[in-house]
Amino acid sequence: MSKRITFIFIAALFVIALLGCQPAPDKQANAEKMFKDYCAMWSTHDLDKIVSFFADSCVYENLAREQTYRGKEGVKAYAKACFDAIPDFKVQVVSVFVSGDWLASEWVMTGTHSGALPDLPPTGKAFTVRGSSVVQLRDNKILRNTDYWDLMTFLRQLGVMK
Repeated sequence: MSKRITFIFIAALFVIALLGCQPAPDKQANAEKMFKDYCAMWSTHDLDKIVSFFADSCVYENLAREQTYRGKEGVKAYAKACFDAIPDFKVQVVSVFVSGDWLASEWVMTGTHSGALPDLPPTGKAFTVRGSSVVQLRDNKILRNTDYWDLMTFLRQLGVMK
């Protein structure tokens, strides 16, 4: 085999190997759509549909409030408490990035604090807070979700802190 044919053959193998290492575009698109659909359910308050996006052995972390929920029932209880305290709770996705079995998203949550949280009586005030999620996926289900958002901004908007 000539050197040129050998080079082309090796280059072609390299390209094939590179393409094989990249997540399939369909898998990325499916993960992005799944996460956007999941966030839309937070805005409709459909508890059963929210937990349907999670794996049975899921972990949900709300780092701002130092809370961790395990399993679908834990996530469901957390979502219900949110909706009881903030009946007009909404989440708007700003961006989603997918790499393999990991997903990151920027979002904005809004609502009016008209019900009691465990450590905060209702203030009747509205809030808008930006945040992000880092999500580990397994079989297009959420295995682990960690939310990062600014609790101080939230409390300032509710008039609880200055």
